[in-house]
Amino acid sequence: MGKSKITVATIITCHNRKEKTLKALNCLFNQRGIDNVDLFVYLVDDGSTDGTTEAIAAQFPQINILQGDGSLFWNGGMRLAFAEAMKTEHDYYFWLNDDTYLYDDALQRMLNLDNTLSEKEMIVTGTVIDPESGNENYGGRRQRDRWHPLVFQLVKESKVAQRCDTFNGNAVLIPQAVSNTIGNISKEFSKQHSGDIDYGLRAKYAGFETWVVLGIIGECSSNATEGTLFDNSQSLKDRVKQMRTPRGVPPAKEWMIFTRRHGGFLWPYFWFRTIIRVLFPFTYLFVRRPQD
Repeated sequence: MGKSKITVATIITCHNRKEKTLKALNCLFNQRGIDNVDLFVYLVDDGSTDGTTEAIAAQFPQINILQGDGSLFWNGGMRLAFAEAMKTEHDYYFWLNDDTYLYDDALQRMLNLDNTLSEKEMIVTGTVIDPESGNENYGGRRQRDRWHPLVFQLVKESKVAQRCDTFNGNAVLIPQAVSNTIGNISKEFSKQHSGDIDYGLRAKYAGFETWVVLGIIGECSSNATEGTLFDNSQSLKDRVKQMRTPRGVPPAKEWMIFTRRHGGFLWPYFWFRTIIRVLFPFTYLFVRRPQD
């Protein structure tokens, strides 16, 4: 009697990016070499007004769509979808950004790596590139060194799989044993910051390894700086406004939690440095180097 299929629950959140979300889903459902996989999708539409829910329901009626009110952002949306998926015991939970377009063998390669590299359950991620520049931009991350524990460098593509310390949440394969131990994305991180990096580090502390599959697994455009606090063409006043948005500087309380967990004995310094940015934003942006 043949082995039963494994189940993979894909976790996605989206907001007003209908065409990108549909493209990401098409790439997901066009994966090859996964005949032994039953693929489920749990998607949070966080208050979209562009017809995202209707378009997804029409094209992919098998998807479990959950609704948000527009206040969840990445951390909250992924946490809601992950919680719903974990109500059913799946073999794997697959985080996927709604603007990440997988190559058609990506999931097969990630599953194969988990099944062949180690007897111990491990997280698998992969490197993606910016489609315009061709540069690697998201994937596995390594801590720079003990003196800079909150600086995470991208693991570059290589001819062999590599270990890393944590990851960006673009495409991450999490076995059930890891999710049973680590649980969900931490509720302390409410908006855009830190949830994925924190999850990878918590898994590391619990004894789970994270590996980066060899090669490139897909494409995702780099986050644009235009209209953000990193846009030096804007006035200081406008950039200060951007600092206080969910995509700006992490909230003081959330950053304190993150630095205490992962900053080592220097965590007060890392936390205080960010508080200075919040208290004196004009000074911070005035002296901030454009290349940072």
